[in-house]
Amino acid sequence: MQRTPDARSRDSDHRLDIRLEQIKIIYSAVPLSVIAILINSTILSSALWDVIPPATNLAWLLGTYSISVYRWLIYRSFKAASPESLASEDWLRSLVVGTLISGALWGSASIFLFPPDSMLHQVLLAFVIAGMSAGAVTTLSSVFHLSAAFLLLTLTPLIWRFVTAADATSHVMAIMSTLFALMVIVSSRRLNNTIMETLQIRHERRQAERTIRYQALYDELTDLPNRRLLLKRLEQEMTRSVRHSHMGAVLILDLDHFKTINDSLGHRVGDKLLKLVAMRIQSRIRAEDTAGRLGGDEFVVLIPEVGDAPGIAASNTQKVALELLDQFRRSFTIEDHELHLSASIGIALFPMDQRSPEDLLQQADVAMYSAKERGRDNTQIFLPSMQAAVDQRLQVDRGLRQAIGNGELELYYQPQVLASGRIIGAEALVRWNHPERGLVSPAEFIGVAEETGLIYQLGDWILRRACEHLAVLGRERGLHIAVNISPKQFRENSFVERVKTIIAETGAPPELLTLEITENVVIDNIEQTIGRMQILKALGITFSVDDFGTGHSSLAYLKRLPLDVLKIDQSFVRDIGTDPNDAVIVETIIVMAQHLELQVIAEGVETREALHFLTAKGCRQFQGYLFARPEPFDTLLGLLHRPSMVLVS
Repeated sequence: MQRTPDARSRDSDHRLDIRLEQIKIIYSAVPLSVIAILINSTILSSALWDVIPPATNLAWLLGTYSISVYRWLIYRSFKAASPESLASEDWLRSLVVGTLISGALWGSASIFLFPPDSMLHQVLLAFVIAGMSAGAVTTLSSVFHLSAAFLLLTLTPLIWRFVTAADATSHVMAIMSTLFALMVIVSSRRLNNTIMETLQIRHERRQAERTIRYQALYDELTDLPNRRLLLKRLEQEMTRSVRHSHMGAVLILDLDHFKTINDSLGHRVGDKLLKLVAMRIQSRIRAEDTAGRLGGDEFVVLIPEVGDAPGIAASNTQKVALELLDQFRRSFTIEDHELHLSASIGIALFPMDQRSPEDLLQQADVAMYSAKERGRDNTQIFLPSMQAAVDQRLQVDRGLRQAIGNGELELYYQPQVLASGRIIGAEALVRWNHPERGLVSPAEFIGVAEETGLIYQLGDWILRRACEHLAVLGRERGLHIAVNISPKQFRENSFVERVKTIIAETGAPPELLTLEITENVVIDNIEQTIGRMQILKALGITFSVDDFGTGHSSLAYLKRLPLDVLKIDQSFVRDIGTDPNDAVIVETIIVMAQHLELQVIAEGVETREALHFLTAKGCRQFQGYLFARPEPFDTLLGLLHRPSMVLVS
């Protein structure tokens, strides 16, 4: 299998680390080796003084002293060298030179210091050389080839001298010397294997520790700093900014509609896109800036020292943010897919009123969501009013969770009528009877429920309560109840089963239940939408598209969907008498619905003029203040006893 460049690089680093450890082991043994050489060479030279010519003796002794000084000097240089320079091949080369010369000098002792007429001195020479060889096994075996070379240089001349001697005792010594040479070389090899295994284990442990430390601080996909490292650097920069009286900035960058790319093209393409995004961000920022990834499609940029005053800092940071947005104006090409992307950026300056790095990130995050609410593909600088809005949403979220359990929610119903005023249905609208604030409009809490995920619980409560009321009305009334279904609620995997369960448990007639979905549900995953609608329609449930005309529906989608009703959004109906464009839009929707054999309900009918226009264009069903406002269920029951609605003047 072909290795990637990264794999080859890791293998190379691994070999370098092991080699460096081998060299360190040998250099660490140099002091002991030098002392042993000086002592043994001095003893040997003194013992052979009377049997070897003094000049030869002194020359050999001077050589051993010289190479010992050389080895000591390179040892001191090695110890004083910087860690970065230790991997240089020069250190190994110097080590090899000193070791081989030392081995050659000890081998030369068997040639120049061998006393041919004194077996006692020969044995002494062999004993000293054997001792030096045994010592070399312990000091040089981390690099086996170097150890083997030293042993061969040291012992081969001694064996040769015993072999070439004439007496039988020398031949026995030759055999013993040969066996000793083989033994120490084999021992050196085994010791080398042990050392290498130990070094391998140590390297793997260190590598694992480095990997753990890296993963703890860096994002695995993009190699950018993760939240932990970002918080650490933020804390350092916040402290520096106070100490040196300058301002910094934090930018949170969130990709717009990244989930759509992930869902449509797969996570592999999504991951490659995130890597390219990280590279583009890094290409724009300075060396002293920090780019990081918080997770998902959310990135952070820390910019220290952007100005000495808030105005200057804001201006400089805004310039950087706009340049970052420009990085996304160029398309991304991944696996033959040309992807167009935008981003929303939130900015928080420091030091302001933040107490911690977490506060700073939260402010930038709030500003980022403000940028998304303003249409995406733009930047927003954090303002205290933004935090107040966030705090308000948190209060609503906490209160709403309690409201569901405490029975503070109530369904109101706005009648849907014919032009004659006869009630044919009603739309269920949730209201919150707050213990302190009174009646709270859904406009204040539905959006919060969508953001926090509470919409699932709230949506189930609304559907169940509406079905309970529908069961009370019974089939003989023939009154349809329409219930709004959140896009998140509709897309949940268990939605269809939950609807079936609620209908079965409440006894509501499904043929009188209408589920109102938005155009966003219609265009998102059309096949799944059609499948779920068909299952529910098989039970008798009808479907309407709420607020039609405000989204992005296409005629192709409408033709395929098993719809029953289109509801014209009140924004078009309200100004139908004064805005010609609204009049044209409404008339077009009515004609289109007729051709598609769909019923039409006009929302927001508040004036007789609007009613007359709609009736003239063919609309037969209406909903609005002209007929009735949303009222509690008991009030709806009272209205049903009237023959028709009385128009509000």
